[in-house]
Amino acid sequence: MTCFVIPYSGAETLVFKQGDHSLSGEYLEATGANPSKAVILFVHGDGATSYNAEGYYELIWQPLREKGYAIFSWDKPSVGQSTGNWLNQSMADRQLEVLAAIDAVQHQYGFTAENTGLLGFSQAGWVLPALANKPEKVGFMIGIGFAANWVEQGRYYTQTRHELAGSSPDQVAAALAAYTEEITFFKGAPSYREYAQFAGQNAMSEARYAFVLNNHLADATQDYANINVPSLLLWGDKDLNVNAQQEFQWWQNQSNPLITTKLIANANHSMLDAESFDEQSLDFKQWLKLMWLEQEALAADFLPTLMTWLDNR
Repeated sequence: MTCFVIPYSGAETLVFKQGDHSLSGEYLEATGANPSKAVILFVHGDGATSYNAEGYYELIWQPLREKGYAIFSWDKPSVGQSTGNWLNQSMADRQLEVLAAIDAVQHQYGFTAENTGLLGFSQAGWVLPALANKPEKVGFMIGIGFAANWVEQGRYYTQTRHELAGSSPDQVAAALAAYTEEITFFKGAPSYREYAQFAGQNAMSEARYAFVLNNHLADATQDYANINVPSLLLWGDKDLNVNAQQEFQWWQNQSNPLITTKLIANANHSMLDAESFDEQSLDFKQWLKLMWLEQEALAADFLPTLMTWLDNR
């Protein structure tokens, strides 16, 4: 492990290595006079995400820091100062990256496994559960908007996207049939040229196609069964990306006492207020609204639920 620290705008830039790549992140101490009682590493969902998710994470960082928690989060590979390319990663690669970040933070700032936590969003649901069975590395985990199975999550997303667009029931059914056909097509691991001919004008970029082909069989069910650190799993009851009701109900039949689950009322996939943020992703107009509302953009019960669980942990 190699890392170094550069002071930067109230935080410290911590650069760490994973394989041949350098990942650039920011470490923020807890506010107040007392030393940080734990550090929470933020782990991104899908997409080319900066360390602060373009400002969204900061809405959550402030109350966590006031509670005594330090924060560490880093730019994805190929974002900001981080090298590599996140589209070349498998979920196993992402797990190794998180482990490297844990080692760097613990080495640099003296945290132990017990007071090191992980907080992940969406696609991190195929990254963090496999690490939550490593109490020698991690003391607790928080998951937001996780789905167990990549293919089923994509099916739900596809259906919801077409329903939001006003498609008729027949059009929705056709879209789902096309999705099933595409997943079946992937089984042969076709070349991009073959895929582009198959998909036509709806084809993904070559880099995105390689990423999806590499990861579409991701399933966290077995990793869920092996979780052995205290974990909090949250979903918004108005999630348009993941079938939150189904994911939550599945957990009601599980018996791991270390895992707490909750559906957050009037919350979307990102724990934003679902009445104000009622799309599957933020466009520029909604991002401006997020920056204007700040913490008022979050679903009312999200932060209290998170803070109460951390207090009781």
